[in-house]
Parts: sequence; structure tokens; C-alpha cells
Amino acid sequence: MRTLVLAVVAAMATTAASAADIANNLKLDTDIVTTHLWDKETTAMTINPELIYDTGLAYNTKITLGTKLNLWDNTNKIMIDDELDHLPVFDFGISMAPLDDLELELSTAYDFETDTRHDIKLTATFSF
Repeated sequence: MRTLVLAVVAAMATTAASAADIANNLKLDTDIVTTHLWDKETTAMTINPELIYDTGLAYNTKITLGTKLNLWDNTNKIMIDDELDHLPVFDFGISMAPLDDLELELSTAYDFETDTRHDIKLTATFSF
């Protein structure tokens, strides 16, 4: 439990999460996620940087490129240096909102270590 509290405090102590404008129509959006598995008594922290390009096209169309990096867990402690031991997995996506309450997203991922593409996924989200 102490580990979970420390991890949550560390995540909250970071600056407020908001997208940073890099260039015109290009943003860097980063999430730090702390997960505690209660039954296994493990805690992990990841950082998920994502580049978002606003195409300026109709329907608020955006193109995304992101990845997930392991920062810390309570078994191996600091893990960010392990991320340099293998090639990354990049997540690619394109999303659009043709209606205010409908979002369409097409996404996939590519693993550079195994040189394979993950399944292409089409997601439709209707919010009401």
C-alpha cells in the first residue's frame, strides 16, 4: 500500500498534464499512468507520449503517433533504461468526428522489434 501511495504522489507532483504545442497544428500530449494490481500486490508506472497533428480538414480530423514506456515498478524499480534495450512499438491512428456525438477512429500499431503490424482497428464511439 505504501508503494501505491508513493507512486500516486509522484504522479500528482508532476506538472499538470496538458498538451504542449510544438508547432502549428502539432501537439505533444503525455500521460503518466500508475496502476496497482491489488491481488498481485504490484504497482507499475508508465508514460504515454503522443504526437497529435490536427489536419485542419473537415470533421476535426486528427492523426496520432504514440508509444508506451515503462517508467517504474515495485519489482525492478526504475525501468526507463530498459526501454533502450529493445526497439519501440508505435501506435498510429486517425480520428474524425462527423457529428458532435459520434467519433470514428482507425488505428494500428507497429512493433519494430518483431517487424510486425498489429491488427487494424476501426472504432465508432457514440456519446449521449
